[in-house]
Amino acid sequence: MDFSTLSAQFLEIQNPVLLQEGIQFLEFEGAKIAFDYQPAKEDVQNILILVNGYQRTRLDFRALRKKLEKSLPNTATIALDNRFCGQTIVYPPQNELLTVEQMAKDVAVLAYFFCQKLGLNEFSVLGISMGGMIVQTLAANNSSVKNLFLISTTSGGIGRTWPEHMNPTNGLTYVNHYENLESTKKHMQKYFGSKFLTTSPLLFEMMCKTMVKAKAEESFEHSRDGEIQFYASSAYDGVGQLSNINAKTLIVTGDEDKIIPLENSTFLSNNIRNAKLITYSEVGHLILIEEPEKFAQDISLFF
Repeated sequence: MDFSTLSAQFLEIQNPVLLQEGIQFLEFEGAKIAFDYQPAKEDVQNILILVNGYQRTRLDFRALRKKLEKSLPNTATIALDNRFCGQTIVYPPQNELLTVEQMAKDVAVLAYFFCQKLGLNEFSVLGISMGGMIVQTLAANNSSVKNLFLISTTSGGIGRTWPEHMNPTNGLTYVNHYENLESTKKHMQKYFGSKFLTTSPLLFEMMCKTMVKAKAEESFEHSRDGEIQFYASSAYDGVGQLSNINAKTLIVTGDEDKIIPLENSTFLSNNIRNAKLITYSEVGHLILIEEPEKFAQDISLFF
């Protein structure tokens, strides 16, 4: 994932990325990666690549990017859809295979092309949940990562504390929790902290209805996307590479996260040099939704 180890033949082709807004695609190792670029308001000095979590798309970052555009006017942002999610297409025979390492390579290639295009030697990455696994893997293998933001995530392996509703000792089995509104609401309650559930019941209801509708409209070719990402993230073990991370690191978590509990972030903080841990009170797994203003401010101040 270091720029020097990527395929020389691939990196010698004409730079395919454009410094313009709107969706773009990058063909790489059996996939057509969907991403978009948001230019800096002023002369660009930094790039921040945003990597989302399990079955979430780059569109979740729209509000955050607007905030960062104001607070970090010299920073351009890039957001992508991971394999088996959003508008990214995975071709056979790659369409049954997925690892966190492969997704980290996807981010590395985007970083390479944009650094080359903008004349920059460093870039920053932010990952949420599974996205955090992806960017910590990249940072451990790429010395060009300047700032690393690990949000509601885990190192996996011995550093992983599983949530109470999952029992890995008996083996992990994928379950579709979004078959109807009742099952969706029951599952999604685990994702939010008490403050959000108390103050935003109508928003919670609307979100759950939207998720049920999206799942019902899902095409057959994408029916296993969630399952494939689930097993890739569940099998992840990045403990052995934490000592290789040299980037300045900010770790953010909620003290009521029932998906990736607080202990996971504590382990990361204790095992990554130059790491700072921020814990939000009465907040669950979805910090982008639960504390959008504070989160954007903390990211900006750390840059």
